[in-house]
Parts: sequence; C-alpha cells; structure tokens
Amino acid sequence: MSSIQAVMRAADFPFSIALLSVPTGFALILALAFGLMQSHLSRQLSSERAAAQTLRQAANHDSLTGLRNRRALGEDVAILLADTKDPGTRLALLLFDLDRFKFINDTLGHGVGDTVLKALGLRIGVACNSAQRAYRLGGDEFLVLWENAPCDAAISEFCRGLEATVFRPVDCADSALETAGSIGISCADQGDFVLSDMLKRADLALYRAKETPGVSHAFFSADMDSDYRLRRELEADMRSGLTSGAFGIEYLPVYEAQSMQPTGFSAKLKWTHPVHGDVAPTKFMPVAEESGLVVMIGKWMLAEALLAAQSWGRSGEIIVPVSKAQLSDPGFSCLVETLLKDTGVEAQRLVLDVRARAVPEDDLVAMATIARLRSAGVRIAVSDFSAGIAGLAMSRPHPVDRVRLDLAHIKAIAGQERFAVMLGLFVQLARTVNTQVTLTGVDGPTDVESAIAAGVLEVEGRFAGPSLSARKASAVFQSRKTKTPVVRLAS
Repeated sequence: MSSIQAVMRAADFPFSIALLSVPTGFALILALAFGLMQSHLSRQLSSERAAAQTLRQAANHDSLTGLRNRRALGEDVAILLADTKDPGTRLALLLFDLDRFKFINDTLGHGVGDTVLKALGLRIGVACNSAQRAYRLGGDEFLVLWENAPCDAAISEFCRGLEATVFRPVDCADSALETAGSIGISCADQGDFVLSDMLKRADLALYRAKETPGVSHAFFSADMDSDYRLRRELEADMRSGLTSGAFGIEYLPVYEAQSMQPTGFSAKLKWTHPVHGDVAPTKFMPVAEESGLVVMIGKWMLAEALLAAQSWGRSGEIIVPVSKAQLSDPGFSCLVETLLKDTGVEAQRLVLDVRARAVPEDDLVAMATIARLRSAGVRIAVSDFSAGIAGLAMSRPHPVDRVRLDLAHIKAIAGQERFAVMLGLFVQLARTVNTQVTLTGVDGPTDVESAIAAGVLEVEGRFAGPSLSARKASAVFQSRKTKTPVVRLAS
C-alpha cells in the first residue's frame, strides 16, 4: 500500500483528495496534525459534556443535602403526569418542616443549622423506597413525592415511622441537638394533580399539624382552605387597621390591695373591625403571631402605652403584654430603651407582661433580651397562669419581678370551695422567692376580700368599673395631686 493510500485511510475523504496533489512527506505531516486536532476536539467535547452534566446536576440538586430541589420536583412531576397510563393512579406529597430552625441558626450558628439539615435530609432520603423521591425545597422544608400512593391509613403509618426516624437528636460538636417537626400531606389522582395546588394544600395541612403539640402529621381537608382564606383576610384587615386607626388601647386600673389606691394601669389591646365591630384579642392575636404581625402591633402598642404613661406625671406603672416573637427579636431591648428615653418614662415604671412558658430556656436571644431589660430597670412579670406551680417565678428559666395570677384559672383548678386555700398557697410560694403577686380578673368585692386575706399585693379587674381611655387614665393620676382617689366596693 502506498503512503498516499495510508494517508487516505487515516484522514477524512475530503482532506484525502487534497493530499493527492502534495508531496508524500507533507501529506503525512498534515495527516498527523489533523489527527491531533481530532483528539483535541474529542477531549474538549467530552469536557463540555461533563461540564453540562455538572450544571444539570447543580441545577436539579440541593448543594447542601444532595437531594433533588424544587426545580427538579417540577420536572419530575411533569414527566410523571405525561407518562401516566392510568389517570386514577394516586400521588401524595409529604411536606416536612423543622421546628425552631430559625432559633438554631440565630443562636447556634449556620454551621450547626447546616449539620442539622444534612442529617435530616439523609434520614428522609434513606427512608424513601423506589416509589418515593425526596426533595429539599429550601430552608428547613423537605418533601417526599409518592407515586402509586396507598390509602390514608398506610400513609399515616409511614409518617409515624418517619417521625420516629427523622426527628431524632443530631450530634453537633460535643452535644446532641434535639429535633422536632411536622408533616403536611396532600393526595390526588394523577388526572387531577396540579403541583402548585398540591403544594398549597400540603402547606395548609402542615399548618394544621403544627397546631398539635409535639411531632405530628395531618392530611389536607377542605375546611383548611376556608380557614386559610379567613386567616389571610383577617391578616390583611389587621395590616390596614394599623394605619387606619382601628387599633386602640384600654387601660384597666391596678390597685394596691390593702389601701385600694391605684398603682398603675394594665394596657389592653382593642381592635374595632370596620364590618365585624370589636374583635376579641383571643380571635385575632393567634393570627397576628402566626403571620409575624404581632411584632408590628406590639411595637405600636408599647409606644402608645408609654405616651399615655408620660401624661400621668412621674407616678404609676404601665403594664404592657409582650409576645415571644418580640422577645426573640435581637433589637427589641434597644427599641424599649429608645422609647423610654423618647417619652421620658422611667424604666422602673414599665412592666412587661410575659405569658407563662412563652420563653423556653433554650431561647438564648429572648433570655438575653430579658436580662438586658431587667438590668436597665424594666420589670418583668409572668402571667397566663396554668395548672400547677409552673406559672410561678421559681419555675421560670429567667428571673421575674412579679407573678400575675389569674383568678378564673385558679378557681377552675381548685373549685370555689378550695379557692382561698390554693390562692394562699401560691402567694406563700411566691414569697419564698421574693416575688410579688398581682391577682387579675378580680370582678367583685368577695374576690377582693379573698385577695387581701391571702396577702396579695395588687388586684386588677373590673370590680371598680370598666377599662378607661388614655385621657381618663391620665385624669386618675392627675387627681392624686389634689386628693386621694378612693375605690368603694359594693357591699
């Protein structure tokens, strides 16, 4: 075989024709160069294919846990629906949410948070079988897509197994961090499956599951959708109410039990809805807390209450309720100090009312907030007394200056016959830790007498009349300059 023929075998045909007209040595050089170029192009093509595969992997997978992401979920569902041969095949979405993840990030750092997410993602992925695919949607939200999903009872049994295997302690440094969470479930036949709708339903079910204490799961039901719309409407109405002046504050007098002289006022939030009229705080405050509006409302309320206390002169306490969300805000203590400075109200006159068990011991931000406020002179009271001694100061993870016992709660526990004995017991227990007691919900002279007999320091309630406006509350302390107000109890 001639050298020209060898070159023709080694090179592509068009190039071979061109080589017939050149010397043999030069042809061999050209053939070698062309081979090198082909090799380079092949390697470059392989590299580009690998890079494209890497990009596809990154685009469809979560970089932290390695699970498929929200984008991949959309693609997987589209393929699944397009390939289905039986529109009656059932699909299920299981939406996971981790409790207190923001607290973990804020107090222990994002490194610890990432460790927790990796551990939970791995556990969820391991728990899935061939018909189930695990995804991380973002933050602390995970999801399982279940093809050919069984009946609700079987899904519920699977979720109980997940709750036991997924929400376990995670080893972080030298300690084990407890984890907990909830699962919301939505199911539909493939012929009726719309991903956006199913995610919304799973989220509503997750919200319902979170209402149950501890680790739990819940299935979507039609009533959740109507409840959701009502909550969103209520939230929108509250937002507009903050700017339209629909919110107000009433001031309920607090009296020294023995002398019946006023010592201050307890601020009570009031909302007058443009359609429904006065709405009870028990109706709208849970929505405010769930939506985060409680922080805005609480800021407004604190500012208004301090302005009212400013008009009383230099006497009289103002008791303002605060939520867990406010105390967990790192900037809350600075806000309080700024408002005190702007209004000229002495810190000792402000009493922040914290609900019992609202601040867990491991909420380091809230604990630091309380400590800073107390060091500045602000007083902390604990209220919303519930069963047992847990509502008293000695059981709190943070020091308090006052315990506010609710008369109705004590009566519900002890009954009318044993009420006086139990009240006296609680007052004695509070004294052992040098904590003053205010009895709230006092509505009649008999209750006042029981409070005095038990040694309660202060009483609060409607025994002396209804709540007052800011102007009338100011008049109470203005009148003390000329005379001593006297509360006359009905005989």
